[in-house]
Amino acid sequence: MAANLEQKIADAGSAQTMLWESQSPPIVSTPVTPEFTNWRDEQLAWRSNAVLYDQSHHLADLNIRGKDALKLIRDTAINSVEYFPVNAAKQYVAVNDEGQLIGDNILFRYEEDEFQAVGIPPTINWLQYHAETGGYDVELVRDNPSYARKGNPLCYRYEIQGPGAFNVIRELIGGEPPDVKFFHGTRFTIAGKMVRALRHGMAGEPGFEFVGPWADHEVVRAALLEAGKKHNMIQVGGRAYLTNSLESGWLPRPLPAFYSVGRELSASH
Repeated sequence: MAANLEQKIADAGSAQTMLWESQSPPIVSTPVTPEFTNWRDEQLAWRSNAVLYDQSHHLADLNIRGKDALKLIRDTAINSVEYFPVNAAKQYVAVNDEGQLIGDNILFRYEEDEFQAVGIPPTINWLQYHAETGGYDVELVRDNPSYARKGNPLCYRYEIQGPGAFNVIRELIGGEPPDVKFFHGTRFTIAGKMVRALRHGMAGEPGFEFVGPWADHEVVRAALLEAGKKHNMIQVGGRAYLTNSLESGWLPRPLPAFYSVGRELSASH
């Protein structure tokens, strides 16, 4: 077995040959139920109703804490982080030294010196690589997707989205949700548990993403489902979840640019 990507490409003759002739089976990215009702109804529901997504399993998380955390992000992201308050999030976009796309992830700022990057592994790998080799004073905690990890995730991640999302959230918290700007956050108490809530939206409608420690996931999920009963909230399975991002214009999973090594990366090897 090849010791690293460079050796694997060399053994195959080229990156194209390595990828084209790969015998690796497709990744089953999530243990979430594939379909709760059927793909068609779940795919349509996020545009016409309230839906519950379980995002706890298909992405990698990288917690970054320390005095150089923001410097690391500023040095490796192409987008500005000059305005980045606590409890907000940004889309982190990474490219190589020649401007070719590595990928993107979502970056949460939990405290002044603590961030969490959430996204596909290539971009998380890129950020972790620079954190470990660039002399940054940071501590890292990595949590891989469920297909690449034994045991449970470190945290749960649930979303309530769609035109009826705020009806469910009102039911959930027993009142009017706070007025929170897009990609800014707040904190709720749900079933006695403190929950981080990020305000964003799909299908042009406001919704929230809820995050907390995995130990709380069952009680929080039960509270979300109970609040959704009155408003006919639909649970979305793994198949429909992985397709709605295309319609909403989210960046797809490109071939990351580290398969062709640029000058700066070559010098660092």
